[in-house]
Amino acid sequence: MYIGDSKMGSLETRAYVAHTQDYYLCPLSAVQVPQAELARLLEPVWEQKQKLSTVYRPLTQEEIKHGEERQTLAEGFMYEVTQRAKLDGEEIEWQEQRLVVHSFKHAERQQKALDVRIKKAQSAIAELNIRGRGRKVLTGDELKKAVDKILLKHHVDGIVTVSYHTETHTIHKRAYKDHPARTIEKSKTTVSSEIDPLAYQNTVRCLGWRVYASNDLQLSLNEAVLAYREQYFVERGFGRYKGKPLGLMPLYLCSEDRIKGLIRLLSIGLRILCLFEFSVRKALNDGGEKIAGIYKGNPKRATAKPTAEMMLKSFKWITLTEVELNGAIRHVLSPMTAVQKQILELAGLPVTIYSTLSG
Repeated sequence: MYIGDSKMGSLETRAYVAHTQDYYLCPLSAVQVPQAELARLLEPVWEQKQKLSTVYRPLTQEEIKHGEERQTLAEGFMYEVTQRAKLDGEEIEWQEQRLVVHSFKHAERQQKALDVRIKKAQSAIAELNIRGRGRKVLTGDELKKAVDKILLKHHVDGIVTVSYHTETHTIHKRAYKDHPARTIEKSKTTVSSEIDPLAYQNTVRCLGWRVYASNDLQLSLNEAVLAYREQYFVERGFGRYKGKPLGLMPLYLCSEDRIKGLIRLLSIGLRILCLFEFSVRKALNDGGEKIAGIYKGNPKRATAKPTAEMMLKSFKWITLTEVELNGAIRHVLSPMTAVQKQILELAGLPVTIYSTLSG
């Protein structure tokens, strides 16, 4: 099965994978599933006519031993559609399963981001009322345009409602020299904002929902969500070129051949990092274990998905000392910690690759 992001969700890509008798799983973008279509799909959920299935995070062996409860990750439902597309001039047809998923963590993050945007929008609107040196006094029309721009910028139009208040002052001027007596009217428009509770509630309940597509009709909602969460991101490996320990950037080469050669050389290191990380994670997963002692400042924190960089830092302070004693040269290796030995064991490497250096 091919698992990818929304870029893989184009109809042509899905048609090709289905035509080659393979399977795909990917989220659909707003192009494939517009906001109006998503709202239509969720309407039965709000009316409690659509039954939702719950997705749980699988427990490790250690968690099962301690009798810990399963953690809920998401909820959702599935339905099937018939897809048609042209591929190399040939029209093909296949059945596709749509998975409408509500991720609790994703919804929580989106709500926090929404609250931040609302707060920023209301602060910016309140600042429009401030008068003082260097601040232009806006007319009613100018104020409305500025407010509309703020609401559009923070994507809170309809959630944040505004009210305009205009005060008119009449000033009577007495006659003075050549200036006759006159009456001047001055208007001052201010704006206030508040959150529409119903619009906010309707927006929040739609957060965290996303539609996924797969041509594997036997795939359950639980399997799909867990598979997508556990997918391998190829881009992360390429991102390692920019930082430690590979450090491709900054690049001080002009020759194309040398640039290619350097990248190919570093790709060997990248493969080793990926293989090392994969081996340790697989061993931890097979044993239902976690590794602790690799987080700086938090030695008790454990993880089942350590990165290669984090594990390599655990070996940073190993020292090999050369001592000359009575004409003989001896090598003394600093004692290995329990974490270092555990990492070597998980990676399938013998401790002797270090211990044999002593002597």
